[in-house]
Amino acid sequence: MKQRIVLLAALALATVASAAGYYLPGTYPQEFFIGQQLQAEVNSLTSAETELPFNYYSLPFCSPIEGTKKSFNTINPGTILMGSRIQNSPYNYTMLVEERGKLVCQPDGYYPSLTTEDVTNLNEKIDQKYRVRLILDNLPVTTYDLEENPESVRPGYEVGYEKDGKRYVNNHLMFKILVHQTNGQYTKARENMAEIEAAAIVEGGARRMLKQLKGKSSDETLDDIDADDEFSDLGVLDDSNSMYMVVGFEVMACSIKRKAGARVEPLSCVGNDDRPPEPQEVTKDSRIVYTFDVYWEESDISWASRWDAYLNMPGGRVHWFSILNSLMVVLVMSSIVAMIMMRTIRRDLQRYEGLLGDAGNDMEESGWKMVSGDVFRPPKNAVLLCVQIGSGVQIITSAFATLFFAALGFLSPASRGALLTALLVMYLLLAVAAGFSSVWLWGIIHRSYEGWYAVAWRVACYFPGISLLLLSVLNVLIHHTGSSGAIPLGAFFSLVSLWFLISIPLCFSGGMIAAKQPIITYPTRTNQIPRHVPPPHWASHPYVLFAAAGLLPFGTIFVELYFAMTSIWQGYFYYIFGFCFVVGALTVIITIEVAIVTTYVQLCAEDYQWWWRSFLRGGSLALYMALYAVGFLFNTLHLLSGFLSVLLYLSYMVLILWAVYLAMGTVGFASSFLFTYKIFASVKAD
Repeated sequence: MKQRIVLLAALALATVASAAGYYLPGTYPQEFFIGQQLQAEVNSLTSAETELPFNYYSLPFCSPIEGTKKSFNTINPGTILMGSRIQNSPYNYTMLVEERGKLVCQPDGYYPSLTTEDVTNLNEKIDQKYRVRLILDNLPVTTYDLEENPESVRPGYEVGYEKDGKRYVNNHLMFKILVHQTNGQYTKARENMAEIEAAAIVEGGARRMLKQLKGKSSDETLDDIDADDEFSDLGVLDDSNSMYMVVGFEVMACSIKRKAGARVEPLSCVGNDDRPPEPQEVTKDSRIVYTFDVYWEESDISWASRWDAYLNMPGGRVHWFSILNSLMVVLVMSSIVAMIMMRTIRRDLQRYEGLLGDAGNDMEESGWKMVSGDVFRPPKNAVLLCVQIGSGVQIITSAFATLFFAALGFLSPASRGALLTALLVMYLLLAVAAGFSSVWLWGIIHRSYEGWYAVAWRVACYFPGISLLLLSVLNVLIHHTGSSGAIPLGAFFSLVSLWFLISIPLCFSGGMIAAKQPIITYPTRTNQIPRHVPPPHWASHPYVLFAAAGLLPFGTIFVELYFAMTSIWQGYFYYIFGFCFVVGALTVIITIEVAIVTTYVQLCAEDYQWWWRSFLRGGSLALYMALYAVGFLFNTLHLLSGFLSVLLYLSYMVLILWAVYLAMGTVGFASSFLFTYKIFASVKAD
């Protein structure tokens, strides 16, 4: 009986283990014995001057002797959209074995004579400051000293450099690999899990397996077997054997001219300044000898904190200052809103009720109360408004859901493309919210759900359809350059299939649910004849309110926007999603408060056309971000070369700004709608 209980527990553990059995290299601690082989991988070449990634082996670099192979366990929608193409490399290391002057190209020891096309291609990549990105145990290589706690880390090293009109290729690499000593506990735990899975097959099979492993008699029970003895026999994992984990991957790249086929002299990138090594110039028919050195260094950096140096962002106090500044703005705006809601509106209501009770009073009243018969008059282009509101709901909910999980640490930086993949999944699933909100609003405006399916279809095709159309055009242009940033045809059709098979049906499902909801009644009756809108005062002019509405939210995100833009367009890491989530939440709060204040000012000017204007004022944040993006292009990305590179930047920024416009416009409209509904519901009808 006891044995059966043990086996049932083993089966349960095996089920859990099988669910967690898949992991990416580097996301689970990898331990290596002294002398064990490690192989680096290569990612796509990138440059902040072109924003076009290229395959590593598109340049005259040496391939592994076994041939190039894709790293399939790193392929996901995020990496495909980002243009990451991870493959094996000829850079092999032996744990804790220092090597100098090791040849990369095997078996000849050098790359064959460069052709005219090779020279042109290599010179272009050197001029455009392309960087090589190697990966070891899922850690990207960097030229920074990781133990010196740099303010920011940029992965990779440059392909080469230009001097006096000549180009030189960095053909010699000095690697410094930081390792942390362990006692093999992670390897033991993983093998222990494998043993439990094997033991959970069947009771008889488990007994026979353990008998073979231990050489014990068949009548021994599971209780007589000691797990530590098993591991001592199986994996030679006792406490006397040390293992090591990779916690840092640094490189120093330089150019050293060597004679092809000759003996490799142990030259260093930090040699004698009096006689620096002659660099390898990129010329036709030259045979480049690629070499590398490997140095090992034990580090106190633990495996759990090995990404800290990569994810460190400069100006930590600046982030806190930005949040405190935003909090102050929120408090000030909250005070203004509270004053409007609790004092001004209450006073207006008391005056209005007093006038209604005084039949002989001929005094004329003015202000927001005078538009009660027109305030809920249906706006023009109501269908477009419903479609944009639905799209905004889908964008802002998916963005905040992704940021929330990222802030909690579920989207590890070790899982490349996980953030973009999660955002795509959230966007697809939350199409149900887009369909529901657009159809629900259509029912309120139209006072009927008739024709709701047309609204649901339009919101399902509006933002994703136009985005896919723009991406298709850009993809064709990128494909002609030979860049790996072009989305493969199969992946592109997979995205379209996800749109048709998941997003559109979910959008219609949300619309169907909304069409079954009761339509809310307006607190006031709408007059037959529209009221004349008087000329506005300059302070309540629509353009003034539009400009003022986006200023405070932009001031909230200004600091984080700089770091996010730098990360996206210059290749730096950005992983302070806790700050980003808080700043985003504060921006939404400020947008809500600004929307309430500006809508109140508009209604006090007896202007009841608040539907579209509240949406536009909420989305005015995108205008300030657009101005910032143009300034960022001329000041920070002024070295961006080529028409296609500038077109890519502008196109992607237009998509981002459009998404911000829809999301924040939805926030502004929703808060204005709720505010308007509440204050007019407080008015006692005559």
